[in-house]
Amino acid sequence: MRDKRKEPLRLEGKTVVLEEIAPKYFPYVVEWRNNPELNKYLNQPFVLTEEKERDWYENVYLNDDTQGLMILIDRETGTPFGTSGWTHMDLAKKQCVQGRLLVGNHDFRESIPFLESGFVLSDYLYTMVDVVYGHVVNGNRKVFSLNRRAGFMEHKTNIQYLEECHVNGMELTEIFRTKDMYEDAREKMSRFFPEIFAKEVPTM
Repeated sequence: MRDKRKEPLRLEGKTVVLEEIAPKYFPYVVEWRNNPELNKYLNQPFVLTEEKERDWYENVYLNDDTQGLMILIDRETGTPFGTSGWTHMDLAKKQCVQGRLLVGNHDFRESIPFLESGFVLSDYLYTMVDVVYGHVVNGNRKVFSLNRRAGFMEHKTNIQYLEECHVNGMELTEIFRTKDMYEDAREKMSRFFPEIFAKEVPTM
């Protein structure tokens, strides 16, 4: 198991960097997750404090290799602006649940760094899994639309994570995306955003 404290994960894109959660990011996460404008679709029926975040980090997160929480950072300015991650990583079944998506800084909600962050994370996850699942609160139309553009489809039968579809009084729909579905969506998106998908040309 990787030592998350000593070897935190770092994923780099052209416009965004994803850094694994660490104590220096606790104030951002606490502020974002307690914002009533942002947390109405979150599975968090309590007020988060830095103490609670630290307790979870020390006693749960660092000891669990099935989950990851990444901080989204604008590469140009170094500004942390959101979170993303995964849970239920199962290397035997080659599947996981992608989630924890939250854009805490309003300036980045429609930004290229935010768009690219999803692909940077997915590129990483699909080195380990063949299918990624997700769960979207019914009525959250923006997230449904975002996920459809990213290649996800609704999972109507043989639900994999039934417990994730009924959380704190909220009803959620399970979605899924295979590696092939992802690659197809990535190719389509690259036509509209060549600045983040174009491969680097080596210099002589």
